[in-house]
Amino acid sequence: MEPHRRPYRIDNPRRRRQAGITALAGLLLATVFGVVGLAALKITPLYVQGMRVNTVLADLKEDLEGRGQTSVSNIRNDLNSRLYVEGITLRSDGLSITPGTNGYTVRVEYDNRSRFLANIWFLVIIDEQIEIRR
Repeated sequence: MEPHRRPYRIDNPRRRRQAGITALAGLLLATVFGVVGLAALKITPLYVQGMRVNTVLADLKEDLEGRGQTSVSNIRNDLNSRLYVEGITLRSDGLSITPGTNGYTVRVEYDNRSRFLANIWFLVIIDEQIEIRR
């Protein structure tokens, strides 16, 4: 091409090209990430306590399985002491131990709440059951 001629351009050279996101879009994006991060921080301890209850019940089953001398009061005391060590307190109606033909059925019903924002709460309900055989 000759040096005195300019190349043909389709777009207008005076128009600016988009360089990134605007301040408002950045603020909106930061707000969304903040709310999701706060929700994760509030929900995580609730699920960790649920996993602790599962671990306690599995350990209880492993320790008491096959023992012939196990009674309802022994199971209740052992379970309450294990839950106390884990920092979990149950209501009186949250634990039920029912004797059966082969052993005992232990059921733990536990709900845990955490405030999120204003009147919005997160609720995790744990309803686990194990069977301890004689």
